[in-house]
Amino acid sequence: MKFGKVNNPENIDFYLCEDHPNTKKTLARFKEEKLEFSVHVGCAKWNKQDLKNFYPRGTKDELVYYATQFNSIEMNSTFYRNFPIEQFEKWYDKVPVDFKFFPKVNQMVSHMKRLIDFEKFLPEYLDGVVHFKDKLGTIFLQMHNNFGPKNFDRVVAFVESWSKELPLAVEFRHTDWFNDEVVAEELYNLLEENNVANILVDTAG
Repeated sequence: MKFGKVNNPENIDFYLCEDHPNTKKTLARFKEEKLEFSVHVGCAKWNKQDLKNFYPRGTKDELVYYATQFNSIEMNSTFYRNFPIEQFEKWYDKVPVDFKFFPKVNQMVSHMKRLIDFEKFLPEYLDGVVHFKDKLGTIFLQMHNNFGPKNFDRVVAFVESWSKELPLAVEFRHTDWFNDEVVAEELYNLLEENNVANILVDTAG
């Protein structure tokens, strides 16, 4: 993956900006209400080509071994195509009970149609990923980096129509979603009101 790749990482300023005030408030709520807090760590894919030298020689099933080292997978593959139900059932059976799949929403919804007519394309995707059952983590909608706030109405329509039974997280890569305080607050409120997580991505480059 070349996203964020730089030739001279020693020149990068890795300073972390201060947390948003609501971060402390949200974490405090977990403590006050004694809510369960868990962390899942994983990669975007499990195939050998992307995880070079990760698998011991002679590994017969990469997912089975991968699940002994990590407790989740981002599941990039669902972004590129929809899979038959049988495939989700096979993946489900290969991992431990505490493993979670975080499948990315198909590109037809996010990149090609950019949330237009999502009602036509989302059902086929969801009909597959729900077969992860108790091992389904948060569904992950990643928008194109040129999808900006001028399309806010599409985001509202999508988020407000999303099934409350399925956890959802959205990643906006266009910086205008966060550079404009008014837009940012409106976005945060929309997501919070609908119990949708906001994904923040950062890379050295």
